Amino acid sequence: MNIQVYQTKLTSLDMDVTFRVMTPDGYETSSCRYPVLYMHDGQDLFYDEDAVNGHSLRYAQYYRQYSRYLPQIIIVGIDCPMNNAVRTKLYTPYTKHFEVPEGVNFESDIQGDGKAYLEWITGELKPWIDANYRTRPEGEYTALGGYSTGAIVSTYGVLCYPQYFSRLLVMSGAFYIWMDCLDKTLDSSNMDHVRYIYLDVSTRERGRYTTPEQYMAGTAIMNQRFISYGFDEDHLQYQVIEGMTHDQRAWRLRFPDAVRWVFRDL
Repeated sequence: MNIQVYQTKLTSLDMDVTFRVMTPDGYETSSCRYPVLYMHDGQDLFYDEDAVNGHSLRYAQYYRQYSRYLPQIIIVGIDCPMNNAVRTKLYTPYTKHFEVPEGVNFESDIQGDGKAYLEWITGELKPWIDANYRTRPEGEYTALGGYSTGAIVSTYGVLCYPQYFSRLLVMSGAFYIWMDCLDKTLDSSNMDHVRYIYLDVSTRERGRYTTPEQYMAGTAIMNQRFISYGFDEDHLQYQVIEGMTHDQRAWRLRFPDAVRWVFRDL
């Protein structure tokens, strides 16, 4: 396993971006090509010392111990903005007004940059990764994933960029407050290209605006929507976890199984 850190520019949004690329064991000595998972909040993936709040998914540590049980893939972790409002804007492909109660730390009007962000991933970052690493570049072998608001831009990306992504990994998605927008995307999307979907939520999630009840309801609605489009238990994994909160310490326990699921055929 090796992790390289890079800096680049997301020109259309005038934003500096750091991204991290993890290659699996044996990459340097083989000629194999590997599937790729693109993950948001990349600073939280591998090491606690890089994480925003000091707690990461600790995937590097997990991989060292259990790599023989994991799919051998390349992971590209794209760091998020440090400001919560900027992060929400970047991970949202929609524009919407919210009636925000007094005392709640959330923006009443969000004009999302998620489409520009995805255009950068598909138009600049992914071509660079495919040119500089031995990937399996086809959408059939490429996944997009994230948690909380990162689940919104991931879902939109897999549905609206079928030539690039066919696998969706989302944990604790903040779906409920965006459901009216997501409904339109779901209704207008052809999902024939989507191979595997992983969804989960816990009973004690709470975000800046989304309540525990809304986290539960939103993920349940998304699960039912995917079922209505023909996804069965061989292609859709839906989990409700008791008692976990909305943070990296909870997500680290679920992330390895989520990775296994979305690459379960490889």
